[in-house]
Amino acid sequence: MNQFEEIQQLISNLPSAFLTEKVLLEDAFNRVLQEDVIADLNMPPFNKSAMDGYACQLEDIANELEVLEVINAGKIASVKIGKNQCVKIMTGAAVPTECDCVFMVEDAEELSENTVRCTNTNTKKNICYLGEDYKKGEVLLHKGELITVPQMAVLAGAGYAEVLVSKRPKVTVIATGSELVSPAETPKPGQIRNSNSSQVVTQLEKMNLEVVDELMLVDDYELLTNSFNKALQASDFVVFTGGASVGDFDFIPGILKEQGFKIYWDHTGIKPGNPMTFSENKGKFVFGLSGNPVSSFAQFELIAKPAIYKLIGANYKPLRIKARMNFTFQRKKANRLAIIPVVIDNEGAISEIPFHGSAHINALAFANALLEVPLGISTIQTNEFAYVRPL
Repeated sequence: MNQFEEIQQLISNLPSAFLTEKVLLEDAFNRVLQEDVIADLNMPPFNKSAMDGYACQLEDIANELEVLEVINAGKIASVKIGKNQCVKIMTGAAVPTECDCVFMVEDAEELSENTVRCTNTNTKKNICYLGEDYKKGEVLLHKGELITVPQMAVLAGAGYAEVLVSKRPKVTVIATGSELVSPAETPKPGQIRNSNSSQVVTQLEKMNLEVVDELMLVDDYELLTNSFNKALQASDFVVFTGGASVGDFDFIPGILKEQGFKIYWDHTGIKPGNPMTFSENKGKFVFGLSGNPVSSFAQFELIAKPAIYKLIGANYKPLRIKARMNFTFQRKKANRLAIIPVVIDNEGAISEIPFHGSAHINALAFANALLEVPLGISTIQTNEFAYVRPL
């Protein structure tokens, strides 16, 4: 098992570490469900018409039919439908119990004001039957699911006006590096703008986490230690960018050890983005990401995000698909899992884009997927299949 696979195993064994709370349905989007959702009734709760048409008995489909009334959605038939009789019915309306067929308006020939005939005697029944979608008592959503748009509709349909979800962790993001200046500044020689913070904060907010503070600090051990202690008081997670490697001014690993944090890993086995720490102490969790923006992006997507979701009780599985290579990929060293920005084109193939390494953040602006090149693989030929992760 390689380093990246070992990390994934460690993540799968992390406990759910956060409390739950009830929120209103309208506030449940992008939260982690912490209860099974049970159907309180059958759906549909009655036999309903699948389209606008006429409800009748199938055995009468070739005959002239007397139209008794019009049934709108939300209305129940007020008369009993007998031989060679029908009702005009709208989509979603309850089909009278005597009827076993609805033929479309388009197949109806009006013979008089109250008489019709079906012109298609091979019509489908066009009825959505009681309990066809789900039955009362059935589990519709499972604990741990991320509540996205479809889940919101299911919750509403099941009558969940309030939903039990994981509490949102509070996060502080700290960008480290004496060379960093804010995006509003023009860098002087030897300086660069801080792009990592905007990227990581957006990744966190996309997960619907609460970013309570965002700091940019120079490489000073005392300053970083004091700021870290304050961040721990205000946050459940602290995310560092930069300072996680082994250079003379990479202070994060030392600070974590000094504070008594258990370090789960300090390397990822991926390229770009090998140096990275994840640690915990007394229910506080710290990610030390790379200072290079492509590296930190990959580290967050492949490692930090799954770890955070596991800690807040989500059954998260990133989408990985196999697609055909539209180019030949080659590399000199195959000692790590390579993560390469690529494009899945309109034909579903993997297409190449310019990528110059861990600092080439512009490549991600043109990418819609990350190509995985496994450990030990130097070449993937055109028309071979490989795994990609859509972004």
